[in-house]
Amino acid sequence: MSLCFMETIPFHNFILNNNNNSTRHKFTMDSSSEEETNKTKLRISLHLAPGVKPQNADGTPLEVPADPIAVPSDIRKRGLSAVVNHLLGRRVADQEDDDENSVDQDDEDLLPPIPFDFLLSSKLLRLPLDAAVRKEGLSTEHAVELFYFPARLPPIKEGEGESVPDWIMSMDYFGSTDGKWENGLLFTGCADGVVRSFSCDNGGLIQPSSSIAAHTGPIHCLSTIKFNCESEASPILVATGSMDQTLVTHQYMADNEKSSTGTLDLHAVYSGGHSNSISSVALCNNGSEGSVMASGDWDGGLALWNIPTESIGEVNETPEDESSANKRLKGSNQKHIRTKSTTIREVKPRSSTKAHSSNISGICFGYNNPNTILTSSWDHSLKVYDTQRMDCILSMNGSRVVTSMSRCINGNVVGTGCADCMVRLWDMRVGGAGNAVGSVGHVADKTLRQSHKSWVSGVEWSPTDPFVLASTSHDGTLKVWDIRSSIPLHTVKATKKGEKALCLAFGKGSIYSGGSDCVRILLHTTY
Repeated sequence: MSLCFMETIPFHNFILNNNNNSTRHKFTMDSSSEEETNKTKLRISLHLAPGVKPQNADGTPLEVPADPIAVPSDIRKRGLSAVVNHLLGRRVADQEDDDENSVDQDDEDLLPPIPFDFLLSSKLLRLPLDAAVRKEGLSTEHAVELFYFPARLPPIKEGEGESVPDWIMSMDYFGSTDGKWENGLLFTGCADGVVRSFSCDNGGLIQPSSSIAAHTGPIHCLSTIKFNCESEASPILVATGSMDQTLVTHQYMADNEKSSTGTLDLHAVYSGGHSNSISSVALCNNGSEGSVMASGDWDGGLALWNIPTESIGEVNETPEDESSANKRLKGSNQKHIRTKSTTIREVKPRSSTKAHSSNISGICFGYNNPNTILTSSWDHSLKVYDTQRMDCILSMNGSRVVTSMSRCINGNVVGTGCADCMVRLWDMRVGGAGNAVGSVGHVADKTLRQSHKSWVSGVEWSPTDPFVLASTSHDGTLKVWDIRSSIPLHTVKATKKGEKALCLAFGKGSIYSGGSDCVRILLHTTY
């Protein structure tokens, strides 16, 4: 049986006020309003969105009855959020004051309101309800189904950030559930050729942990994994590629069993696969076969490497003299750098190919599948390669330079940043639903509304939410997107005025950003 919202709340009526094209809703005691009487109603049915826990973090319920209720037809997200909070028995904000913390005397004992977002036909509601229903071509003969979930709050900037001597050009966050690395580590590659690590505590604050001069040129790319090696110490493997045409891996080992700090030491040098600057790199554990690495260069060359399985201390326990230990890597043929081992392993590529006609701007392995590699390029294309045969099995051609790429945690969608200031989404499922590719070679991309004002330098998916994507740009901003809407959820200034944001990484409840201002920025999030 359908219920009218006005009847289910006997002492409150819903009054709509329009001010400067923004819709405001407020519960009032005035039951004789002529405006309310003449207002068109829509019946809606509210459901908790799939995947959302039925209880809030404080243990209070989030589910409301699904019985249809009547609401003003032009109600917006904020008004619907007030409806859900009222049905949950929570406080309803005085929205005329635009202050969710304002408390009515009668509501002092109620829990504070929760801001909610709403989905209509799997898209975030960003229009008045009646306009959104018409746009989606939905019938109002039956109650309109809306799915709701707690809104994602804006990232909170933590302090002024950690300064380093030169531009931060690449970064990667490493987190693990095995206890030792539970709080995570952030690794950065800078224009001075130095790799730096920062240890994170439970509050997200970062302290410098270790650094090493890895290259003579700027570090363009960086990737980390838990090293699948023969050592019981389970170190972290850090791969970096540089403008000086060198590609190396370093091993990060904890100082002791309970320490979150450690030391970076050279693990191996990779030569023979590239003849130009290294622009992208990715690491992957391949089960019993060990770890593998893929790398791309500015000429469009793609190389695949087998990672040596021995940890540093297992190769040679003989200490080297101080002068040899402090030598800096000066080229692809240089054999010595500061390390615990006197013998540096030089690795040749397992296979290599000319994958693109221009710079490979992004690279990653397939979702739970080390046998495929996904690449993006300045030649406007995305390609998927079979690692066994090194054959291209899927090619998708766009119309803009692709500057950065990130794969969603579920593997079906890829986000790319482009030189035309746009963020684009690509559906990798051939013959799938939605924006799916009909056949190999067709583009299946969705362009999010232009929001950045300059070159998009980095994109990164949330490691926990397949709908959340973050992007950075040379305009100095960091934006958080929900891909079910074409406009960003939040925009944060990531650099000082006039500086460029160059890279970002998702951490444990955090987003990290770095750029030309030489400052590492920490933003706290809930996604």
